Amino acid sequence: MTQVSLVKTLETPAGTLFLQNGCSPGLVEHLRADPGLKAFTRRAEREHELLLTLAQRLDSDVTLAYTLGGEIVGEVSLAPADSWWQGLGQIDEIAVQVSSRWRRLGIASHLLALALSQECVEERIIIAMGLSWHWDTHGLGLTSYCYRQLIRRLFARFGFAEYLTSEPNISDDPANVFLARIGRRVKQETMDRFFSRLLPCRPVLSQDS
Repeated sequence: MTQVSLVKTLETPAGTLFLQNGCSPGLVEHLRADPGLKAFTRRAEREHELLLTLAQRLDSDVTLAYTLGGEIVGEVSLAPADSWWQGLGQIDEIAVQVSSRWRRLGIASHLLALALSQECVEERIIIAMGLSWHWDTHGLGLTSYCYRQLIRRLFARFGFAEYLTSEPNISDDPANVFLARIGRRVKQETMDRFFSRLLPCRPVLSQDS
């Protein structure tokens, strides 16, 4: 994935943040994860290791929000989608999280805007997997279904739409949500393969089988 690094400054009531996409391994290694950044791995230290691994990959992109003191308080990652989507071509998965100590400041929206600002995203299908076991519903005082709506509204601002799919992780919980953004220059054959994979036809078993 082509990485053109952009850096912006975001003033929030909690302090000044730097927002940067195309983060290099050197930058990620120099920073540290805020203790509240642990939705995906349950520990901030492991979250930092995951971000460093992604930054080292040529096919991935890491966008970060970090403080003047070098603490990562928000992240967006773009990486090739997992095995369910293999063989379809240019399909990436996007993930976003903000530290529990920095929420309700609009950071997620600013991060997504920066992560998706590169023109190359128009050549790709980008999926977002909203999985309820990652959500801090207790910390936000929301039910799973209210959190689901929050995610849908956030991603809808950036051209994502909800699709039905039988992908196993999504099917595991009715509260889970699957979203996708189809770039303007995605080829029709790629779109056809993508739509076919959403709900693949299963063979009908005969009574004799």
